[in-house]
Amino acid sequence: MADFIATLDSMIYERRKMTSPLYQTILAGKATRRLLQAFVLHRWPIKSVWTRHILGIASNIDDYDLRKLLVENIYEEETGTLSQSQRHLQTFADFGARVGVTPEQLENAPIAPETAAVIAHNVAACNSGKLHFTAGAASVLLLMEGQPPIVNNGGESMLSVMRDVYGLPREGYEFFVHHASAESESEAVSELEDEHAAAARELLRRYCSTDLLRAQAVDALATALELRHRHFDMILATGYDASEPVFRYGAGA
Repeated sequence: MADFIATLDSMIYERRKMTSPLYQTILAGKATRRLLQAFVLHRWPIKSVWTRHILGIASNIDDYDLRKLLVENIYEEETGTLSQSQRHLQTFADFGARVGVTPEQLENAPIAPETAAVIAHNVAACNSGKLHFTAGAASVLLLMEGQPPIVNNGGESMLSVMRDVYGLPREGYEFFVHHASAESESEAVSELEDEHAAAARELLRRYCSTDLLRAQAVDALATALELRHRHFDMILATGYDASEPVFRYGAGA
């Protein structure tokens, strides 16, 4: 069982977000306004339904302590109460607003084929009943909660790059205080992230109890990783032109 969990963690690490040219471009401080807008608009449809997937997994957990941790995860995402923030999706919308994405654009965010494929996989793994819920625990919950911090070669995180390189104000980089940052401004946030990843691993140890289920979980994670990277590549390919000026907050459209 330890080897199974280690395999999942290794798969996630080998294809972590920083292996994507999209994140490398953003973390290098080379992102344009149009790329950051595309990032928000194409990530929005996936982030909007995140908690529903966790609800789908949680509904299958008979262990109270594990189920409570998933419910806590959902509660924090939907309210921000535990980290004394606000709904995490709203902080992503606030980031979008600071790079020029309007509420109307978010309401009508495009769903490219690569985006639709990620959503379809997540629904199938967590909410459809077609796969055992441990496939969702591996390919959605652990993939997100067990993601290594997104930092560049200089050790700068998404938070620090958004704040110090692109010049976003607090309300523009608040989302990255709670996600994708190695320098979380709150110890409570870091502890919550660690607890959620630990809950995913314990859930898999407890419920992924046969060779068939473990193989299904590995396959689901491999599929999720491939689909996510295709999604990232699409954002970069359609939203980035290196000849355009690098984004700086307040520097004009």
